[in-house]
Amino acid sequence: MHPREAERAQRERMAVFYERARSPVMQDIERRVCGCDYGASSWTTRAEADALSELLGLKPGDHLLDVGAGSGWPGLYMASQRGCDVTLVDLPLAGLRIASRRSLLECNGGRCLVTVADAAQLPFGLATFDALSHSDLLCCLRDKQAALASCRQVLRVSGRMALTVISLASGLTALQKARAIEAGPLFVEAPTAYPELLRETGWRVIEVQDLSAESIALCGQFIASDNERREELIGLLGQSDFDDRQSLWHARLSGLREGLLRRQLFVATPVG
Repeated sequence: MHPREAERAQRERMAVFYERARSPVMQDIERRVCGCDYGASSWTTRAEADALSELLGLKPGDHLLDVGAGSGWPGLYMASQRGCDVTLVDLPLAGLRIASRRSLLECNGGRCLVTVADAAQLPFGLATFDALSHSDLLCCLRDKQAALASCRQVLRVSGRMALTVISLASGLTALQKARAIEAGPLFVEAPTAYPELLRETGWRVIEVQDLSAESIALCGQFIASDNERREELIGLLGQSDFDDRQSLWHARLSGLREGLLRRQLFVATPVG
């Protein structure tokens, strides 16, 4: 499949996911595993979202940009906890509509804006935002450099960007690399290692954390929770989609356990 067609198909799948994620069974699984009920499409747990807020230093009066925000997790949650303004950006309308409705209940004094936009072409002025986040987004984007460069343009020099990303481990054989690509998100392969990619696009990395162990546990919890609610999920998704969901969790669990994939957190500031 051509990359652009793959991107379009991915957006269509996500639109279906956001609608299904509003069902009671999906929300119950999400609460149990991640500690939230937003219809999250990333692997970010509540504990991780709280840590991201700390790393970004969010406070009232700040303006946070959450790129690839989906249905509002974790950007809307972080803003509601910290009392700051937030702008949510993504392409699938289904997720943003859900986020917009939820924002009416959760902004805690801050403003929430919702914008349909491509991460590689953010429609904002230079140095607009105090903080920027994206959760497991780059591994789902074809043009990672353009997205990082666009984020660099809209963040103030004094600001911080925090991101999580799933990537290929280093030093893989050709066979291991092929297996990792098969198990990972659609565009898991990056042109270069993320520390270098960030430097090339105008960022200075100030912190790196390996979240692979936590992500292994998360995959296991999703597999177990899905199996406990198997009949309800099959009723919602259908047998084929349920099997695909389980196969995906198992593939990513194996990729992480075998060291083919890794999940990392980066905190970076713009180079002045």
